[in-house]
Amino acid sequence: MAAVPLCLVRRRGWPALVPLGAGISDYTDVLLTENTAAIRDVLTTALLAEPGWRLLELPELRPDALALHWTAEWPGRVTQMPGATSLELPGVPLDVLLARLPGRTASVIRRKLRKTDALGVVSSQVPVERTVDAVTAMLKLHEEQWRGRGINAEHLTRRFVEHLTGALPQMVADGQAVVVEHRLDGEMLGSQVNLVGHDLLGYYLAGISPRLKERIDVASLLIRGDVEMTVEHGLCRYSLMRGEEDYKLRWRPERIEHTRLICARPGIVGAAGYPAMLRAKQTLQGWIRTARRLPTSRTALVTALRSIRGAATGS
Repeated sequence: MAAVPLCLVRRRGWPALVPLGAGISDYTDVLLTENTAAIRDVLTTALLAEPGWRLLELPELRPDALALHWTAEWPGRVTQMPGATSLELPGVPLDVLLARLPGRTASVIRRKLRKTDALGVVSSQVPVERTVDAVTAMLKLHEEQWRGRGINAEHLTRRFVEHLTGALPQMVADGQAVVVEHRLDGEMLGSQVNLVGHDLLGYYLAGISPRLKERIDVASLLIRGDVEMTVEHGLCRYSLMRGEEDYKLRWRPERIEHTRLICARPGIVGAAGYPAMLRAKQTLQGWIRTARRLPTSRTALVTALRSIRGAATGS
């Protein structure tokens, strides 16, 4: 059996198939009961039988993604581009993780955790029967946490609430997700959702009251709990997902570089223009990041324009 959930969208005029949740999902992959040529061929044949699309775009593929094996045999043109970067810690006890860090960094984290413990913060996993109420409360805290700071608009929609409250109870029951609440003086001031994979625990979403952030270092609390959960589940790594925020980097995580694949439908002419446009866009974004660090951007502008011209023409 093979499966990949896709939807049809327009990409600069090109009809393209993209994974459901593309753009807001940290990882992308396909589902295969067995990673064999026969199973991969089933997925290819089924996809090519679907009319109306010219491109298949698979963003955020991890280095171990099955989709990389599948698309290696794709009958049309395949363009590989850099994706985002996610961060991971090994699934080892907290003391082992801290021993990997510079002495001063480890001491600061230990001091923050001692303060958290001294205040009496209590963290507990939510049972299945309380999942819906717990997730609803978490989303309210999430909105409070990000109010006035550019919250993801999707997280405020009714469909997002229905998505989480509909999916998470069964995922918790099946051991695929864990909801954790954090209380101080008996009041629930923080809540989070972690996703449990075959060999990975992934931080997904949290809602943290500003009142809790005023009293403790919340990042240290969450990461300690997640690392302990990773070990308890016998998983080999803990993913901090995408983003290279300082609170993640202080733990010296491993950087995992993602891949973005664009597969052209066989026999279709003109699909190559989309990857060229994406390369130009990535080059421009890179120039913008570089220009912010330069005393003058004139030289950078000339270099970027030349790079964009070369990317668009494929030279």
